[in-house]
Amino acid sequence: MRIVWLAAADARGHLMRAHLARRLLARVGVRVTLVTTSEEGRAFLAALGAPSEVLSCHYSVAFDARQNMARAATEACVLRYIVTPSRGPRDLARLSALCRGASYVVNDFHPLLLLAGARGHGGAHALPCPVVHVHGENLWRAIEGNFHGRCPALVDRGYGALVRALRDRAHARIEHTFDAPFAGDRDPSRRSYRLLPLIAAPGRSAAEVRAELGVGAGRRLAAVYLNPHFADPALATALATALAAEGYVVHGVAEGLARHPCFRPYDARFADVAAAADLLVSAPGMGAVGMARLFRVPFLALLTDQPEQRENVRFLASSPGTPAASGAAFATVELAAPGALARRLREAAAELAARGPRALDRPSPAAVVSAIHGVWTDVLAGLAPSVPPARPARFVSNKPSNKTATQEVHP
Repeated sequence: MRIVWLAAADARGHLMRAHLARRLLARVGVRVTLVTTSEEGRAFLAALGAPSEVLSCHYSVAFDARQNMARAATEACVLRYIVTPSRGPRDLARLSALCRGASYVVNDFHPLLLLAGARGHGGAHALPCPVVHVHGENLWRAIEGNFHGRCPALVDRGYGALVRALRDRAHARIEHTFDAPFAGDRDPSRRSYRLLPLIAAPGRSAAEVRAELGVGAGRRLAAVYLNPHFADPALATALATALAAEGYVVHGVAEGLARHPCFRPYDARFADVAAAADLLVSAPGMGAVGMARLFRVPFLALLTDQPEQRENVRFLASSPGTPAASGAAFATVELAAPGALARRLREAAAELAARGPRALDRPSPAAVVSAIHGVWTDVLAGLAPSVPPARPARFVSNKPSNKTATQEVHP
């Protein structure tokens, strides 16, 4: 059995999920071909030991240097991508060649496969294998509500209905969400699944991590992850200053801020560091919030103009008793709010230090994460349709292979 996984490179969480799924499915004899949308994304996957192809670099979501989404630029990019023959239509032809012989193709998450629909539907946009959409619950809400408050209500409702209809043509849908039970919510008749977020399992104990990082007895460790859209050096300085003032040893990972002394571009074992930390600092994406909850680490969320991440924080505030709830403390800092950023960060870090348990006092999350991995493996391996796929075709990329791999990458 072989599947194709198209992971948009705009957020590293899509890529990490694809990598983890590839590794988990290999254990049950399922091969996964990874495809992404930028050379940086391919380099990220290569550093994890996961080969991939770049479909093209024509589609992307636009952000500023503090991860605020540029909606008009993004919408213009998507429109050009869809209507320009050398972009979207050409990518669909290349993806169709890759998908020949695959049991299904995962969309995580790219507009091209919303238009492609399911095998046997969509006319010229049909693919030779079924489509399975994988997306976050709050990401989908943001997609549906993209025009909310920015255009007439009739247009807003019509757009939401359209994208839902396109999504529901697919063979199946996996929605990852924080309030799913550990075993997932499954509706096989509609091929719809709600699962907890897929995150990396720590491979080292908290004591081992802290010893390797030189975090002595009585010191606190802060694990900081900023995705590549964060590129403002003033933010790196403010974080380093605030955390050092509260006595934290800072282990920072940020591709866009790697020149700052507290940051490195990648860390393949960042999940280990997050599980061993006294504080996790990040924008509240699915991966970061998932780690904060499952690892029970106090979480300082950096808020920007990123709609689905704000929904993630609202969930943290309103649903502390769900199965994945950890009781871990969290606080938020609005990056665009008035007032000295370093001071506001320090106040939030101090509040969490007073409320959160020390890392060495927390139980290991290994069993919980392993159980979630098992659910994802079971669902993904069981989604192949009963009709055998066609003979496989070789996919030839017009991009040169990237043979270079770094030693570290963030999961």
